[in-house]
Amino acid sequence: MSTPMLSVRAVDARYGNIVALRDLSMHVATNEIVSIIGPNGAGKTTLLSAIAGLVRPTHGAITFDGQGLIGASLEDTVRRGIALVPEGRHVFAGLSVIENLRLGATIRKDTRAAEADIQRYLDQFPILRERRDGPAGLLSGGEQQMLVIVRALLSRPRLLMLDEPSLGLAPKITAQVYDIIREIRDDGVTVLLVEQNAGRALSVADRTYVLSGGEVRMTGPSAELGKDPGFEAAYFGLGRGVAD
Repeated sequence: MSTPMLSVRAVDARYGNIVALRDLSMHVATNEIVSIIGPNGAGKTTLLSAIAGLVRPTHGAITFDGQGLIGASLEDTVRRGIALVPEGRHVFAGLSVIENLRLGATIRKDTRAAEADIQRYLDQFPILRERRDGPAGLLSGGEQQMLVIVRALLSRPRLLMLDEPSLGLAPKITAQVYDIIREIRDDGVTVLLVEQNAGRALSVADRTYVLSGGEVRMTGPSAELGKDPGFEAAYFGLGRGVAD
């Protein structure tokens, strides 16, 4: 196997005395969509936070293009080509849609190209163009999710990490968001997706990791994983090797 774009090896992470990740290893190859699924408290958000530089692991290694990430700040990871869309649609509610988008391009020095990218995305997502001068806080939940994804893409990441992009959205809007995720990969951006909605994640991802209790319980091609008789037990952390 060629060297993966992202590699997480034997990572432990804690919040005080609480173990959030335990000896966790996973990888993402260029132009894959990889999903991380599991119940609440499985360690999914902590994993993304550790990759992004928001949480410092107590053990293990995380590399991107062969370079270590542990100890790097969030700004450093963005400059290296990683963007995180956190759970909860964090728009700057009092700023306009266009001002939110321009914030996504602040790390770029190619201001003309950045502005051209903004216009391209406004063409791609007409509702954002329609609302471009209005407060972002007045957008619907689905429109805000669209905005934060585009804002992250404006840093021109090679790896886009999405934390629970369907949370709180109606099924029709969720389907639209997942269409966007497919388009992102088709445009050459690698995607690491955290989801509690296992069916949605399996439908879009090339490979999936099942987390429970901060550990990888199962992994494999998404098309096969959901059919595995051990899938449900892995998802809920049941069976061999799981502490009471």
